[in-house]
Amino acid sequence: MSFLKYLRDHLLALLAILLGVTFIEAILFLDPKVKFQTGTLIYSWIISVIFVSVGLILSYHRKKSWYKLLDNYQEDLSKELHGAQNKEQRFVQDKINNIVLEYRKELTELYQNQHDQQEYTESWVHDIKVPLAALKLAQDSDLNEDLVDEEIDKIDYLVDQALYFARLNNFSNDYLIQEQDLNNIVKASIRSNKRMFISKRIGISIDVTDKKILTDEKWLNFILNQIITNSLKYTDPGGKIDIFTSDDNNSIKLHIKDNGVGIANKDISRVFTKGFTGDNGRKFGSKSTGMGLYLVKKMVDNLGHQITLNSQVGVGTEIVITFLDLPYYQG
Repeated sequence: MSFLKYLRDHLLALLAILLGVTFIEAILFLDPKVKFQTGTLIYSWIISVIFVSVGLILSYHRKKSWYKLLDNYQEDLSKELHGAQNKEQRFVQDKINNIVLEYRKELTELYQNQHDQQEYTESWVHDIKVPLAALKLAQDSDLNEDLVDEEIDKIDYLVDQALYFARLNNFSNDYLIQEQDLNNIVKASIRSNKRMFISKRIGISIDVTDKKILTDEKWLNFILNQIITNSLKYTDPGGKIDIFTSDDNNSIKLHIKDNGVGIANKDISRVFTKGFTGDNGRKFGSKSTGMGLYLVKKMVDNLGHQITLNSQVGVGTEIVITFLDLPYYQG
């Protein structure tokens, strides 16, 4: 900041001081009991102006280094602003540092989202090539129609996953919490995966409560599809999946339990981590983007539900989603 700009900012204070001095001298000049020479009054007024001017100049030079710091700071926002010399400057410094901190957080989140989107897109394109190649092969050969349908289901799965991943950052604009029939949502998810159940001869047992839950039907349907698809993928032909509910105080718990390959203890704590595939993902290959359970966890959290996972290698995996019961909201 130049001295002229600084002077303009303090012009009101300068005028107030000069008017105050002028007013006092005018009173003294007009008071018949006080005898002042006109020259003395003018001289004292000039001295006052000089003192005020010197004070402003000294004040400007004291703050000049601070203004220089502010000018240079905008060129490098990676560090905290420092160098405040008084309470006013410290107040401004703290406010700027808080604003810049929020800016850096938002910028980091933006870069991370862009990186995640690019990483996921590359993985998604790689995974969708498999069913597309199978469909191309079907054009030139007499493949089983059920196998073709399975590949189409895989494409649908991957397209849905990409769509919901893209919507995740705008989740608050795309959901509506209402009373829903959990039994109907579970059955709809099973129907969506019926070909895989049939082709792998996976048994299914359902015992879901008729009580209503508070959730968003569309997002919960996607969540269950992801979980059931995972169970089907990692369960050997002839296996079984049990889906049932249990009551726990003011909540309803939905259990999805399979007798598949299970998850190693060292991987359990990381299954909801973005991009993590673990030993099973590397072994089974197809569709292992490491994004399915990550999306599930994010959506469950956004909906206000809870999710836990228990697993044992060679025994199977159980995922439990906890919903707050309606009486809890009504009480």
